[in-house]
Amino acid sequence: MLALTFQIGTDRLALDIRRVREVVPRVQLQRVAGSPPWLAGLFVYRGRVVPVVDLHRLLGAGECPPHLSSRIILVPLNGTNNAEPTLIGLLAAQVADIREVQPAGSALPSFHAPDQPDLGPTLVDDVGMYHLVDLDRFLPAGVQQLLQALPGPSA
Repeated sequence: MLALTFQIGTDRLALDIRRVREVVPRVQLQRVAGSPPWLAGLFVYRGRVVPVVDLHRLLGAGECPPHLSSRIILVPLNGTNNAEPTLIGLLAAQVADIREVQPAGSALPSFHAPDQPDLGPTLVDDVGMYHLVDLDRFLPAGVQQLLQALPGPSA
């Protein structure tokens, strides 16, 4: 399977590219008053208001660094009842590589505390270790509910 790789703190992650709608540059985000720290803000993408999750803050790794390789990964959020699924942005660093990954075989199980993001199984390649993210398990239920409750498709 082809996967988009990125980094959160010291963790390398990979996301199946079939879940990625688009990767866009880090843009100016509109903060939402009273929002949780992991919500980096909102921006308008092709006429739709898109909430952006700072994955670094969500995982307790501080704020996403302002590197040139920091990007917003646009993905549809499953579990919505709308004809058009809710689109969310994932703010991550070092988003620059698409690579072939082999999820079967020597994967180590996923380790995570309750109510914390599930990074997925740990895989090993020639560069080191990385987590194969399953977005449906990665974002805690409370985070998904809040994201689905944010503004609809128009600005």
